Amino acid sequence: MSLTTHKQGREDEAPTETATAAQAAHAGDLHSGLAEALDVLQGVAGHSLADPGLTTLTPFSLDRLFVAARRQADRRQEGILLLLELMQRLQAAGTPADAVLAQRFVQQLHHEYRDQQRWHLLADNAAYYRDNRSVAERIAPWMRASCSA
Repeated sequence: MSLTTHKQGREDEAPTETATAAQAAHAGDLHSGLAEALDVLQGVAGHSLADPGLTTLTPFSLDRLFVAARRQADRRQEGILLLLELMQRLQAAGTPADAVLAQRFVQQLHHEYRDQQRWHLLADNAAYYRDNRSVAERIAPWMRASCSA
């Protein structure tokens, strides 16, 4: 039984085919340290938005991953909103921003955004493979063979 609901695409579509235009446009931005770590953990040589390594997980594990990744995406979003609110209040108070500090702030905000998007995509892919087992079962043998090679 699924802990959450997920909008299903067609069973014969890969997650990258059902990705929104915004996800595709930000594909390059998603390759952060988190994305690199996920690639290594999945045994993927190079960046993959489809997270094919997830296909080897059980539906129960995919559901747990979905919940955990969605929770992390929500936390990153809360952090982004907090940073934006802080900047807005500093500007409203007329507090001048140090140029170096402002640059670090923008870099941190961008990092939080990339991680939030990657956590969200991981959750979506976990739910997709959980809900579309035939797709996962077609990809999983290829993943097992490429990881053992």
